Amino acid sequence: MHEFSLALSMMNYIEELCKKNGIRKIKSIYIEIGGMTHIDPSQFRFCFKFLSKGTVGEGCRLYIKKVKPKFMCINCKRRIEIDVKNLGEFDFKCPHCGGELIVKKGRELTLKRIKA
Repeated sequence: MHEFSLALSMMNYIEELCKKNGIRKIKSIYIEIGGMTHIDPSQFRFCFKFLSKGTVGEGCRLYIKKVKPKFMCINCKRRIEIDVKNLGEFDFKCPHCGGELIVKKGRELTLKRIKA
């Protein structure tokens, strides 16, 4: 369950950020989770809630947005967006020219915004 260590890292970062800026209480946190990270949003939310007890983030709302994986073909330069549900069947070849695809988006865990 890597969600626990990721939530811990994020909570530590948020606490440090709040300390630097004199923030005592957070109302809400907005994050984006890439579709290729294998992070389960409900597990992440559970871990974050557990880890935020007794911190500036205790009781805050956590908004999670899943980001679809996006690729670019090395040959034809087309950009391709894949639904996460179909990722297991995807052969990572460009459906237009058969070229190799590189990942442009979908492997990130991004803290987008904090409301205090």
